[in-house]
This record gives sequence, structure tokens and C-alpha cells, in this order.
Amino acid sequence: MKRNFIIAATMAAALLTSGANAATITFSDSDFADTDWSAVEALDTSPDNSFSFSGARVPFLGNPGAYRQVLNQLVSTTASSIGAGHFQTGAVFDPGQDGTFGTLEMSFDGISLGADAGAMGYAVLIEQGGNFFQFGLGQVLDNAGWASFGTAGLVESDFIALDGGILDLSNAGSAISIGIHVRNGTFGAPGDPSVNKGGFDNWSAAVHTVEVPAPGMLVLFGFGLVGLGLARRRVKRSNAA
Repeated sequence: MKRNFIIAATMAAALLTSGANAATITFSDSDFADTDWSAVEALDTSPDNSFSFSGARVPFLGNPGAYRQVLNQLVSTTASSIGAGHFQTGAVFDPGQDGTFGTLEMSFDGISLGADAGAMGYAVLIEQGGNFFQFGLGQVLDNAGWASFGTAGLVESDFIALDGGILDLSNAGSAISIGIHVRNGTFGAPGDPSVNKGGFDNWSAAVHTVEVPAPGMLVLFGFGLVGLGLARRRVKRSNAA
């Protein structure tokens, strides 16, 4: 009887751990070729839609070496929030193809190179179906040299929609692009644009997936638990006798 109990317990444990292994999909860049990156408007609350932005590789003055320099510019007399998303073209995760989303982590170095309308903020940014979702990193830069940013363990509920969309990181969700949100709370004057310049270096991101057991595996696991329960009952009856 004890032997049956051990067999049932071993089967249940094996079935439980199989299919529960995590995988990690990583993305990184420290050279920032212009062909590998794109810049898009992620946020613009200015009344006249006067926000312009850009990003380009600078081969020196990074931390160290090359980095991606970014520029946010606004011409408006109304205080506004603006932000550009910068995405590496290969940093795409598809929950339906790459595995069940678990958590996201990201790290990079950022800098502000002079801002006549306020400091620059950096955030983790996700794009899905044309909608943008950010996780703020709680730090802004204003002419203070290079600073390190990093976060880990991000799940779906950590992200805030910038445009009213709904993020879906389940296996039924569409592919997501992973990048950086460079944002400002700023204002300017007609004919005198406010310019915020900065950049980032040593960028890396990783998606940690969780492998879900197949339905057939779950059925076998159920049988294993039943066998475990029966074996325990038999052992108890044998001990009582």
C-alpha cells in the first residue's frame, strides 16, 4: 500500500511540474542603427496638435559609445502633455505564438540634454492594436547626466492606457511591441517652440513566459490526484487495522 502511495504521489508531482517551465524572450540594443528603430506619437494633449518628435542614432557621447537621441518639440500657448514612443522593430511579442505572458522587465540608461520647458520623463511603453500603454518609472531627468532605469515583474494590470484602449496579454491577445515612452509636461509660445532633447542607451527587455499544461495533461494530473487520494485512504485504513 505504501508503494502505491509513493507511485501516486510521484505521478502527481511529475504531472504538476511538467508544462510549468518558464521561458524568457529577450531583446536588446546598444548601437541603435536608425533602421532598427521607429518613433511614433503616443500622447498629445495640445489643442492644436502641434507636437513634433524625432529619434536618431548618435555614434558618440553615449554611456558609452552610440546612443539614440530623442527630441520632443511643441508650439502651443496651452500647457500640454506630450510623448513619443520609440520601438525597436524586432521587439515584438505575440502571446498566441510565443507563449503565455508572465512578466516583463526592462532596463536602460537615460539622459536629458537640455530642456527649456521642463524635465524629460521615461516610461516602459507597450503598443497593441494601435493603442499605447505605459508604466511610469518614477523619475524625470533635467541636465543631470546619465541615469539608470530598471523595472521587473510587470504584469498586465501595471500598465495605464494612454488613449483609452484595453490591453490584453492573454493568449487571445494580439502581438505587442515593446519600447520606451519619452514624455514631457510642457508649453511654449507662438513662434518660439519648446524643445526637449534627451536620449537612451544600453536598452534591454525580457518577457518571461509561463507554459500552460495541455488539456490532456490536466486530465492525467486529475487521475494522479485521484490515485493519490485513494492510496492515502488505503494507508490510513491499513494503519488503523
